[in-house]
Amino acid sequence: MNDIFGFSTSTLATTLVLLCAICLGSALVIVLRNRVVFKLGVRNVPRRPAQTILIVVGLMLSTLIISASFTTGDTLSASIRGAVLDVAGQTDERVVQSVSGADTGPQSGGVMPQQAVADLEARLAGSTVIDGVMPLLQDTLPAIDQRTHLSEPALTLTGLDPTRLGPFGGLPDQHSNAIDLTSLPPSGIVIGATAADKLDAQVGDVLTLYAHNQPQQFTIAAIGQDSLLTGYMPGGSGGLTLPLGRAQALLGTEGRISSIEVTNRGGRASGVDRTNAAMRELDTALAGTPYRAVATKRNDLNAAELTGNVFMTLFLVFGLFSIAVGVLLIFLIFVMLAAERRSEMGMARAIGMQRRHLTETFLAEGIAYDLVSALVGAVLGVGVAFIIARWMSHLVGQYISIHPTASWTGLVIAYTLGVVVTFMTVLVSSWRVSRLNIVEAIRDTPEVTAARAGRSWLLGGLLGLGFGLLLLWSGVAAQQQAPYLLGLSLLPLAAAMVLRRFGIPARLVYSVAAIMVLLVWIGPDALTDRLYPSTRLTGGIEMFFLSGMALVASSTLLIVWNADLATRFVELLGQTFSRWLPAVRTSIAYPLERKGRTGMTIAMFSLVIFALVMMASINVNALHMILGSEHVSGGWDVLVTQSPSNPITDLRQTLQQNGVDASVIAHTGHLWLPPAGRSRVRMLGDTSWSNYTAFGLGNDAIERSDLPLQTRGVGYATDHDVWNAVRDTPGLAIVDSTTIASSASFGSVGGFILRGVASDERTMQPAQIELNDPTTGTTHQLTVVGVLDSSVGAFQGVFMSQATFTQVYPTPGVNGFVVKLQPGVNAKQEADRIEASLVTFGAQATSFRASIDEASRTSRSFLQIIEGFMLLGLVVGIAALGVISFRAVVERRQQIGMLRAIGYRRSMIAASFLIESTLVTLLGVLSGTILGLVLARQLMASDYFFGGSGDGGFIVPWQQVAVFIGISLTAALLMSWIPARRAARIPIAEALRYE
Repeated sequence: MNDIFGFSTSTLATTLVLLCAICLGSALVIVLRNRVVFKLGVRNVPRRPAQTILIVVGLMLSTLIISASFTTGDTLSASIRGAVLDVAGQTDERVVQSVSGADTGPQSGGVMPQQAVADLEARLAGSTVIDGVMPLLQDTLPAIDQRTHLSEPALTLTGLDPTRLGPFGGLPDQHSNAIDLTSLPPSGIVIGATAADKLDAQVGDVLTLYAHNQPQQFTIAAIGQDSLLTGYMPGGSGGLTLPLGRAQALLGTEGRISSIEVTNRGGRASGVDRTNAAMRELDTALAGTPYRAVATKRNDLNAAELTGNVFMTLFLVFGLFSIAVGVLLIFLIFVMLAAERRSEMGMARAIGMQRRHLTETFLAEGIAYDLVSALVGAVLGVGVAFIIARWMSHLVGQYISIHPTASWTGLVIAYTLGVVVTFMTVLVSSWRVSRLNIVEAIRDTPEVTAARAGRSWLLGGLLGLGFGLLLLWSGVAAQQQAPYLLGLSLLPLAAAMVLRRFGIPARLVYSVAAIMVLLVWIGPDALTDRLYPSTRLTGGIEMFFLSGMALVASSTLLIVWNADLATRFVELLGQTFSRWLPAVRTSIAYPLERKGRTGMTIAMFSLVIFALVMMASINVNALHMILGSEHVSGGWDVLVTQSPSNPITDLRQTLQQNGVDASVIAHTGHLWLPPAGRSRVRMLGDTSWSNYTAFGLGNDAIERSDLPLQTRGVGYATDHDVWNAVRDTPGLAIVDSTTIASSASFGSVGGFILRGVASDERTMQPAQIELNDPTTGTTHQLTVVGVLDSSVGAFQGVFMSQATFTQVYPTPGVNGFVVKLQPGVNAKQEADRIEASLVTFGAQATSFRASIDEASRTSRSFLQIIEGFMLLGLVVGIAALGVISFRAVVERRQQIGMLRAIGYRRSMIAASFLIESTLVTLLGVLSGTILGLVLARQLMASDYFFGGSGDGGFIVPWQQVAVFIGISLTAALLMSWIPARRAARIPIAEALRYE
């Protein structure tokens, strides 16, 4: 990858290397200035190997997540880039007949005169950049292998000029031997590897092709490699190749071609470096002609880079929860280290060591952990990314081969970023633990907490109030949710700091502040609507992370200041088993005494569980809402599509003529789609176009479809009235719900947004848009009078009547039918039967339910990848629990001895540690689960998410929630069992003598 968040990866790597050098330089300064202080810090690393391993495991997770995210992005970018180069071969640019726009694909059939090739070649004579041009003709045809009797309804037939193949690398077969098209027999044809595999074809087989419903037989002379020259596209059925003249004769397009392919000097990859110069020459040569050049290979390679960046960003954003947990763990580790060494630190301060020296001691120890953990994390992150790549290959393997790839730039960024983040956290935590009272530290007595906070709290609170107001203002000015909600969240917390200065009880002010923050994010609509400004605020994927941080922070604050109320239930259980009551009480007393430490541990588990539960809940409900709705396919069961080169006018009659029992069909509807890449939309008055699918609906499709609307034009009483108007009035149209911009919407696939209509509005003023065919330049104005409900997930585009459609597209690219079957008929089996009977027409039939189920499986599989990645955060929490448990045994060694001396049995000591760990984990897990479910429920029911269609009911993914809770509690018990047993086995005298 070359960019991340808009920054060059090389620049980012250089910057991080410099920052890392500064961090390591600080360690060198400590060594040079005070070697004794440095040795005091690093000597603690090898003293307790088991705890050191746990600390390294906890610290490495942040680097692991960063490394895995970068490597995943590199893998996808390299895999897609490789696929682009394999398909494009030596083709770098393409010349198409188009007035404007971003069309890059060769048009089906002959849309350009073949003479344009000779004219272009003459104008490029003497070019030192462009190596050759070649005419290309493509169209889709059905084919049947007479030996295997297998068929494919839509193979791409490609016509090439054999005399111009040289600069394009020729036409290689599967063994990389050149195929000579000039010596091809009169009935010979070349088949691509994918098409041969689908037909189980081999050299010498006879293929029957159907062009204009007429059979033509060819003999397979060779099997070529999959590429543009053999009609292959990722995810397609493959193709066939003929000399240009024979292909034109077969398709009836004599003297016409689809596009002109252009190759630059250089290899497959190096030729792209000359794209800018080639485009300048092509633009000059094509000036004044109805043709234009498109940098196809460069565009596709840029798309590969963008895809890698998108996935890397997704993994990084979702991994931020685990990174936040890792930062909390670092603070927690050094807080516990300071608690364990409190007396030692007090004596060191008493004999003259300054706070700076204590900070340097902890910093030296932290750097030692940091360097090792970052290296381990970077290496393991590559391994995790490779596992993710294997997983993703099962999802998209039919479209693209996934090849795990790691770049040195990504590894350098991951390692140095891990070092820098950990170092900064260690620095802050080291400074914090060095601030102690010498007398209290030597005596190892609890710090005295004043009833009133100091002046620093007042100053910090006032600064927080000012910063919160600044965030509010900037959020309103920029119309962004993130700063506005962060400002609202900061104000009550800052106010609590100010009130503490005036002696208001801590529990009261912090509890009220925490509740106010919770209400900001998950309060009832009546309250949150008043908190929001009149202007509409928008947000993106960053809100997922920010909401989790704000909710978990406030809920943890509420829990730690009121945990004594929540733990009374545990005491009741202890009273039921009275012999264990002392163990229960001691297990509760210690977490309540160490609120900061307990709060950080609760927050660790709460953050991860919140993210997992919320993602699982949104995914389950979104899939149910979109794919499980009765309206998802508009009331139809089967979709039948075919190329207009073999048109079917009456589906039912054609099926009967081909021996199919049409009585199982209740009714059909006719629809049309434009040729690929020839549908663009924009708002009237805009200057830029967006790619967006257009549908022409026959009267039968309009009258029999079940397509509810979420927004109707003013003046229409019912959805039926809107559809009747579209049918009877040329120029009216309906768009799908993805075109409505909202804070939770990413817009339509093509990027088109219907401005002036909000997702929560049930009526709208008619909106004017323009529909354009970039090939012919035809533009037609449409009036949008409705928006499809979000429950219609199978159709996305702009819908109009056949009369309106044909004004822009007199010759459609796809001729289609939607089929409603009789009750009880298996749609998948019937779709297969329809396709088999109409193979000579090149028809493809798919079951809507089968397609929906496949989309659902793909979505769930992708969610599992994200969830598996985010479960790494649980590893951080588990490591934290292990560190806490081991450190607690050391820190409370004398207490253990005293408890044993007054009569505590070993089993009671072990039970006390187990109950303590389980209780803290359970509070974090329950907090994260409740917050995740509540926020997911509110999002699904809000008008900003699927237009408020989630009011029909919320599905709780109990099975997944149970798995998350089970993993957390089981891991908590396992990680606390070993130190608990160790604590129970400490001899009484040894524990009492421990210093």
